[in-house]
Amino acid sequence: MTTVNELFLVIILITNITLAGQSRLKACIGIVSIQGFTLGFLPAVIGLETGMTVALVIIALAGIILRGIVFPRLLGKSIENSGTDREQKPLVGYFLSTILSLILIALSLWLSRRLEFLDPDLLLFSTVALATIFTGIFLIVGRRLAVMQIIGYILIENGIYCLGLAFVKEIPLIVELGVLFDAIVAVFVMSVATNKIHEEFEHLDVAKLDTLKG
Repeated sequence: MTTVNELFLVIILITNITLAGQSRLKACIGIVSIQGFTLGFLPAVIGLETGMTVALVIIALAGIILRGIVFPRLLGKSIENSGTDREQKPLVGYFLSTILSLILIALSLWLSRRLEFLDPDLLLFSTVALATIFTGIFLIVGRRLAVMQIIGYILIENGIYCLGLAFVKEIPLIVELGVLFDAIVAVFVMSVATNKIHEEFEHLDVAKLDTLKG
């Protein structure tokens, strides 16, 4: 693994930690965009090392456009329509969330070291991928606003993609584009649902939807 790869992966880790401790929604969307661009460029970096192919170029461009531009814009539209600028009362506080994100990185490293079939050169890849997935799950569970939970879903998808880069030498083009298509449909549907929640209840707090019971 080259220094450029390692730099990109460290940037992804930093975005995970920052997202866990950030309350401002626009800042969170910007961080998701940075992570999306970083992940999008990774196949191109790998291609420069192992040999660039048309499939890698298409995967890289699709990742950059969808993860770096389309997903953040959909989320941006949601918070603009809602008028919400930050999450005031998360289920887990921001300082504790930051600490937990560091613990999740340590847990991911521990798990990666115990994968006997994993090439030692891919240890950082695997650690970053698992940490991103775990951070996404944490955001879904530990945040009340629908927008932050959508961001959690995007992180899970990003982590799965990164995990694929770690374990599969060559990702088939149709498979990667299929995953990206599923992700954009899911994010689009969740963004529409978020707007509908705000229109009906004038908030994005999914915890308050318990009032619909009975």
